[in-house]
Amino acid sequence: MKAAVLHALGAIPRFEDFPDPQPGQDEVLVHVTAASLKNIDKALASGSHYGSDGQLPTVCGVDGVGVLENGTRVFCGGARRPYGMMATLSVVPRTWCVPVPEGVDDCVAAALPNPALSSWLPLTCRAQLKRGETVLVLGATGVAGKLAVQIAKHLGAGRVVAAGRNERILQTLASLGADATIALSQSDEDLALAFSREALRGHFDIVLDYVWGHPTEVLLAALTGHDVRAESRGVRLIEIGETAGPTIFLSAAALRSSGIEISGTGGGSVPHSVIFDAFPKVWALAASGQMHIDTERVPLADVESAWRRNDLPGRRLVIIP
Repeated sequence: MKAAVLHALGAIPRFEDFPDPQPGQDEVLVHVTAASLKNIDKALASGSHYGSDGQLPTVCGVDGVGVLENGTRVFCGGARRPYGMMATLSVVPRTWCVPVPEGVDDCVAAALPNPALSSWLPLTCRAQLKRGETVLVLGATGVAGKLAVQIAKHLGAGRVVAAGRNERILQTLASLGADATIALSQSDEDLALAFSREALRGHFDIVLDYVWGHPTEVLLAALTGHDVRAESRGVRLIEIGETAGPTIFLSAAALRSSGIEISGTGGGSVPHSVIFDAFPKVWALAASGQMHIDTERVPLADVESAWRRNDLPGRRLVIIP
């Protein structure tokens, strides 16, 4: 079969031949039709992600869409190493296959779950969003952040504040449901004032943080209280990504005075049953036109050039075998 094969951590996967997989007990063979290229795919290939096992050579792609031998179209993941979903064939556990409904094409079905669930699951499981609460999305101009704005509104947020670095995309987020926007590219002083101003208009109940690093430090400083008589209101900050940096400086005062609760979400933090239950819901929103994701199809043969591209703000590449 043809596949995107990684030979060294930190290298670019190559389009080449790879031995066909043979399904074992409780596994199924998948004829892959689409696999999105995501940050987690690149992090695993670089060895920087905690899920990277260093087994080489290996086929890239943590999930995707394909057709089983019986003709069922499914979204699936959990391929047995060294196989992945950026290939013409893969082999996955039968229990990791979710039927894809009619009305959602392969490209959208492959691109949507990973970024959509990155906000759906934190809002429903970790932060337990209550109708009418205010949600701040840090990193709202990326693929996942744009979906987070839409999903927060769909799940009942009364107000959504979108903060991001791409000012062109920031200007489009009102059409996706954002009630206010904040440019993360401004100076620390101006950014802190912008956070404080929006927090006064409506207390941030939940922060979905896709950036971490310095922007999060500025936010925490802006939320740090200076009046010991003030009534504390909790802030649930969910750490999801780290596009601005893997670490932050966190002062004790920020924790003591803001009532902030920090937790994280990622692979292994949510039961598989909850994840699988969410797939049909996000696909249904896409099929009905209530959720939108920008995609671009790329042939598997062009995976090397696609891997190098950095011109995709707010858009998801989908590899087509």
